[in-house]
Amino acid sequence: MENSTILLSGAGGMLGRYISARARAAGHRIIPLSLADGSMVPKLPERPDVAIHCAGSEDDAALNDRLGRSFLDAVAAVAPKAVLLVSSWQVYSADAGEGVDETRPLWASTEAGRSKARMEKEFGDAARMAGIPLAVVRPARIFGSGVGGEMRRLFDRVVAGKYLHIRENDARLSLVTAHDCAAVVLALAGRSGVYNVSDGRGHRWVDLCEAMSANAGEFKRMPRIPAKWAAVIKKLFPRLPIVKVMLSDKALKPVSTSLTLDTSRLGSAIGMEFHDTLEVIARRDKSYPYEN
Repeated sequence: MENSTILLSGAGGMLGRYISARARAAGHRIIPLSLADGSMVPKLPERPDVAIHCAGSEDDAALNDRLGRSFLDAVAAVAPKAVLLVSSWQVYSADAGEGVDETRPLWASTEAGRSKARMEKEFGDAARMAGIPLAVVRPARIFGSGVGGEMRRLFDRVVAGKYLHIRENDARLSLVTAHDCAAVVLALAGRSGVYNVSDGRGHRWVDLCEAMSANAGEFKRMPRIPAKWAAVIKKLFPRLPIVKVMLSDKALKPVSTSLTLDTSRLGSAIGMEFHDTLEVIARRDKSYPYEN
């Protein structure tokens, strides 16, 4: 795309801000689409080249359904030439393992993930009826300025000294910076297909937590204990608040499952170089355009 008009939902969110900044720097025109007050569609001087939907939540399925359907209703009136949907890694099972590609059946572990999968289907149906291209991107967990949701909650645990790593846990996850994810979105706008998005690396959860500690101002090695010690502590002191915070199933399960994304299809499509997200989080990547 060159000098394109882009209708963008979620322009004020974390990823939306990065998309807007990169698009404007590249000479594109961004038109924010508000979905919070009845899908207020601005009067457009021309048909948008692409409508991008990146408004949504990691936690609220009902909100995702409402925003997605409001977006589809709104863009029907302006007839964009193409649509791009920012979906999520959440459409896969959280413990799907390593090297998950786009052909993997969708088996979301949460209601929010299932809402993302529903929107993929509904956007696909709408694009086919309109006869326009639809690109669906499934980003890994995104890190950027203003990060919220699961990553923010984990960051807060690490900073508060409430993360304890089980020594036998070698689970891995995929990550991507919001800066790079925004570049992918703009590169794929106007195309068709489904694309996983990550930095191409399988990061260990414990390494992510240690990078977060460095981001907070001082690198700290996460405390580690054997799984059998953790089991004994939980059995002897099940009601202690610190045990619930650090060793409960609710605390340990999310950081003990592996899900890494295969991004071969994306690499074939755009051939982009990605920053190492852990190095960015730890603020060690000298080439990354940090905001502060």
